[in-house]
Amino acid sequence: MKLTTTARHFEASPELLDHAEQRLVKLKRFFDHILHVDVIMSVENFRNIAEVKVHVNGHDFTSKEESKDMILSVDKAAKNLERQMKKFKGKIISNHHKPRPGGVIEFPEEIVIDSGSVGKEELEILENVPREVPDISVEEAIIQMEDKEDHFLLFNERNSGKLKLVYKRPDGHYGVIKTSD
Repeated sequence: MKLTTTARHFEASPELLDHAEQRLVKLKRFFDHILHVDVIMSVENFRNIAEVKVHVNGHDFTSKEESKDMILSVDKAAKNLERQMKKFKGKIISNHHKPRPGGVIEFPEEIVIDSGSVGKEELEILENVPREVPDISVEEAIIQMEDKEDHFLLFNERNSGKLKLVYKRPDGHYGVIKTSD
Protein backbone atom coordinates (compact mmCIF):
# COMPACT_ATOMS: atom_id res chain seq x y z
CA MET A 1 0.00 0.00 0.00
CA LYS A 2 1.43 3.35 -1.06
CA LEU A 3 0.56 6.31 1.17
CA THR A 4 0.88 9.89 -0.10
CA THR A 5 0.35 12.79 2.29
CA THR A 6 -0.05 16.45 1.41
CA ALA A 7 -0.24 19.32 3.90
CA ARG A 8 -1.75 22.59 2.69
CA HIS A 9 -1.31 25.91 4.48
CA PHE A 10 0.58 24.35 7.41
CA GLU A 11 3.64 22.25 8.23
CA ALA A 12 2.65 18.70 9.20
CA SER A 13 4.47 17.38 12.26
CA PRO A 14 6.11 13.94 12.16
CA GLU A 15 3.69 12.81 14.91
CA LEU A 16 0.71 13.77 12.75
CA LEU A 17 2.12 11.93 9.74
CA ASP A 18 2.85 8.83 11.86
CA HIS A 19 -0.66 8.90 13.31
CA ALA A 20 -2.23 9.20 9.87
CA GLU A 21 -0.14 6.31 8.55
CA GLN A 22 -0.91 4.06 11.53
CA ARG A 23 -4.63 4.83 11.32
CA LEU A 24 -4.89 4.26 7.57
CA VAL A 25 -2.81 1.06 7.51
CA LYS A 26 -5.66 -0.49 9.51
CA LEU A 27 -7.83 -0.22 6.39
CA LYS A 28 -6.00 -3.30 5.09
CA ARG A 29 -8.33 -5.34 7.31
CA PHE A 30 -11.13 -4.55 4.88
CA PHE A 31 -9.27 -4.85 1.57
CA ASP A 32 -5.87 -6.48 1.21
CA HIS A 33 -5.33 -5.10 -2.28
CA ILE A 34 -5.29 -1.38 -1.55
CA LEU A 35 -3.24 0.18 -4.33
CA HIS A 36 -2.62 3.57 -2.79
CA VAL A 37 -4.01 6.09 -0.31
CA ASP A 38 -3.92 9.86 -0.82
CA VAL A 39 -4.24 12.05 2.28
CA ILE A 40 -4.74 15.80 1.84
CA MET A 41 -4.67 17.77 5.10
CA SER A 42 -5.43 21.47 4.99
CA VAL A 43 -6.03 24.29 7.45
CA GLU A 44 -8.52 27.04 6.59
CA ASN A 45 -8.97 29.60 9.37
CA PHE A 46 -9.82 27.42 12.38
CA ARG A 47 -10.98 24.41 10.37
CA ASN A 48 -8.73 21.36 10.06
CA ILE A 49 -9.81 19.39 7.01
CA ALA A 50 -8.65 15.85 6.19
CA GLU A 51 -9.54 14.37 2.81
CA VAL A 52 -8.61 10.73 2.25
CA LYS A 53 -8.90 8.86 -1.04
CA VAL A 54 -8.38 5.09 -1.09
CA HIS A 55 -7.82 3.39 -4.43
CA VAL A 56 -8.47 -0.36 -4.51
CA ASN A 57 -8.61 -2.63 -7.50
CA GLY A 58 -11.72 -1.50 -9.38
CA HIS A 59 -13.13 1.01 -6.90
CA ASP A 60 -12.28 4.29 -5.15
CA PHE A 61 -13.40 5.41 -1.69
CA THR A 62 -13.34 9.06 -0.59
CA SER A 63 -13.93 10.75 2.75
CA LYS A 64 -13.62 14.40 3.73
CA GLU A 65 -13.97 15.41 7.39
CA GLU A 66 -13.29 18.57 9.36
CA SER A 67 -12.89 19.39 13.04
CA LYS A 68 -10.90 21.62 15.38
CA ASP A 69 -8.01 19.13 15.52
CA MET A 70 -6.24 17.53 12.53
CA ILE A 71 -5.76 14.18 14.28
CA LEU A 72 -9.49 14.03 14.99
CA SER A 73 -10.23 14.89 11.35
CA VAL A 74 -8.00 12.04 10.14
CA ASP A 75 -9.66 9.62 12.59
CA LYS A 76 -13.15 10.65 11.45
CA ALA A 77 -12.20 10.23 7.79
CA ALA A 78 -10.68 6.80 8.46
CA LYS A 79 -13.79 5.68 10.34
CA ASN A 80 -15.98 6.88 7.47
CA LEU A 81 -13.83 4.91 5.00
CA GLU A 82 -14.12 1.78 7.16
CA ARG A 83 -17.91 2.10 7.02
CA GLN A 84 -17.85 2.57 3.22
CA MET A 85 -15.54 -0.42 2.70
CA LYS A 86 -17.65 -2.70 4.92
CA LYS A 87 -20.81 -1.69 3.04
CA PHE A 88 -19.15 -2.24 -0.34
CA LYS A 89 -17.82 -5.64 0.68
CA GLY A 90 -21.26 -6.61 1.94
CA LYS A 91 -22.74 -5.75 -1.44
CA ILE A 92 -20.13 -7.86 -3.22
CA ILE A 93 -20.84 -10.84 -1.00
CA SER A 94 -24.65 -10.55 -1.14
CA ASN A 95 -24.68 -10.12 -4.94
CA HIS A 96 -22.58 -13.24 -5.44
CA HIS A 97 -24.15 -15.40 -2.75
CA LYS A 98 -26.66 -17.39 -4.75
CA PRO A 99 -27.52 -21.04 -4.15
CA ARG A 100 -26.31 -23.68 -6.57
CA PRO A 101 -29.02 -24.65 -9.04
CA GLY A 102 -30.24 -28.19 -8.35
CA GLY A 103 -27.63 -28.74 -5.66
CA VAL A 104 -28.34 -30.28 -2.29
CA ILE A 105 -26.95 -28.14 0.48
CA GLU A 106 -25.70 -30.15 3.44
CA PHE A 107 -25.09 -28.48 6.76
CA PRO A 108 -22.18 -30.00 8.63
CA GLU A 109 -22.06 -30.10 12.41
CA GLU A 110 -19.38 -28.63 14.62
CA ILE A 111 -18.65 -30.81 17.62
CA VAL A 112 -17.59 -28.76 20.66
CA ILE A 113 -15.17 -30.76 22.84
CA ASP A 114 -14.30 -29.91 26.45
CA SER A 115 -10.67 -28.78 26.57
CA GLY A 116 -10.19 -30.52 29.91
CA SER A 117 -10.96 -33.93 28.38
CA VAL A 118 -8.15 -33.77 25.80
CA GLY A 119 -5.46 -36.32 26.66
CA LYS A 120 -7.81 -38.44 28.78
CA GLU A 121 -9.34 -41.79 27.85
CA GLU A 122 -12.44 -40.32 26.21
CA LEU A 123 -13.23 -36.88 24.80
CA GLU A 124 -16.18 -35.12 26.42
CA ILE A 125 -18.55 -33.65 23.81
CA LEU A 126 -20.26 -30.52 25.08
CA GLU A 127 -22.58 -29.82 22.13
CA ASN A 128 -23.19 -30.24 18.40
CA VAL A 129 -23.66 -26.98 16.51
CA PRO A 130 -24.97 -27.00 12.92
CA ARG A 131 -22.85 -24.86 10.59
CA GLU A 132 -23.77 -23.39 7.22
CA VAL A 133 -21.22 -23.80 4.46
CA PRO A 134 -21.52 -20.82 2.09
CA ASP A 135 -21.38 -21.27 -1.67
CA ILE A 136 -18.83 -18.55 -2.60
CA SER A 137 -15.58 -17.91 -4.44
CA VAL A 138 -12.14 -18.11 -2.84
CA GLU A 139 -11.82 -14.30 -2.74
CA GLU A 140 -15.21 -13.92 -1.05
CA ALA A 141 -14.22 -16.61 1.47
CA ILE A 142 -11.09 -14.64 2.37
CA ILE A 143 -13.15 -11.46 2.78
CA GLN A 144 -15.70 -13.23 5.02
CA MET A 145 -12.92 -14.83 7.06
CA GLU A 146 -11.27 -11.44 7.61
CA ASP A 147 -14.62 -9.81 8.49
CA LYS A 148 -15.29 -12.41 11.16
CA GLU A 149 -11.62 -12.22 12.24
CA ASP A 150 -11.41 -16.02 12.04
CA HIS A 151 -8.31 -18.02 11.23
CA PHE A 152 -10.07 -20.25 8.68
CA LEU A 153 -13.34 -20.69 6.77
CA LEU A 154 -14.92 -23.82 5.29
CA PHE A 155 -16.85 -23.15 2.06
CA ASN A 156 -18.15 -24.62 -1.20
CA GLU A 157 -16.27 -23.10 -4.12
CA ARG A 158 -18.93 -21.65 -6.43
CA ASN A 159 -17.39 -22.60 -9.79
CA SER A 160 -16.37 -26.19 -9.00
CA GLY A 161 -18.85 -27.02 -6.23
CA LYS A 162 -15.99 -28.58 -4.23
CA LEU A 163 -15.59 -28.23 -0.49
CA LYS A 164 -12.55 -26.07 0.35
CA LEU A 165 -10.92 -24.55 3.40
CA VAL A 166 -9.21 -21.15 3.34
CA TYR A 167 -6.88 -20.12 6.16
CA LYS A 168 -4.44 -17.39 7.15
CA ARG A 169 -0.85 -18.60 7.06
CA PRO A 170 1.78 -17.54 9.63
CA ASP A 171 3.62 -15.59 6.89
CA GLY A 172 0.53 -13.37 6.38
CA HIS A 173 -0.57 -14.98 3.10
CA TYR A 174 -3.61 -17.19 2.59
CA GLY A 175 -3.77 -20.92 1.97
CA VAL A 176 -6.56 -22.93 0.34
CA ILE A 177 -7.00 -26.64 1.04
CA LYS A 178 -9.17 -28.39 -1.52
CA THR A 179 -10.70 -31.82 -1.46
CA SER A 180 -9.46 -34.42 -3.95
CA ASP A 181 -11.55 -35.58 -6.89
